Amino acid sequence: MASNNYLSLHFPAPPPLGWCGRLFVISSLLATAYLVGFALFIVFMPPPFTTLPPNLQGLVTFTGGSGRVEATLAQIQEGFKGQVLISGSHATTTLTEILAETSAHLTREERRRIMHDAAQTTRENITSLRVWAGYHHFTHIGVITSTYHTARVRLLLWMHIPRSEGLSVTILPVQPADAGLKPLLREYNKLLLAPFLR
Repeated sequence: MASNNYLSLHFPAPPPLGWCGRLFVISSLLATAYLVGFALFIVFMPPPFTTLPPNLQGLVTFTGGSGRVEATLAQIQEGFKGQVLISGSHATTTLTEILAETSAHLTREERRRIMHDAAQTTRENITSLRVWAGYHHFTHIGVITSTYHTARVRLLLWMHIPRSEGLSVTILPVQPADAGLKPLLREYNKLLLAPFLR
């Protein structure tokens, strides 16, 4: 009776890692995941918008980044006729003071269509947007914000505005003047923490 020959490989057992080794492996995996996530965050950052989509009923901008308010006011000057919300200004700041920091020259009728509030965080901006859109019974609005801010805005919109409300939001990114590594890392860290903050 023929015997079967099997190739047998013998590998030495790995040495025990100990708690220090395990901690090093876990830290390395977390650091790698963090860096890969940051790379994807940059790769999938959207380009600045060029034109408004049709049928927008309202336009919102979140203060806190360069170029956002200016881009919103430019759309008003170029013919946007809907209502506008500037969210995130200081509680004591007036619309006149906000406009004074830009080169925009709006007519009285254009200024009358602008509201502003004193939201302090992006989460509060989302709440202001929701209340403002509900008051006007809007179903399609645009949000002007920085390119690196769009991912967090999308996440918070998904988390805090129920689909049953029927509000469609188009995010309109603008290129910030401060798009260096430090603000990108800061925004990426805020994105990672967003699901856990209220």
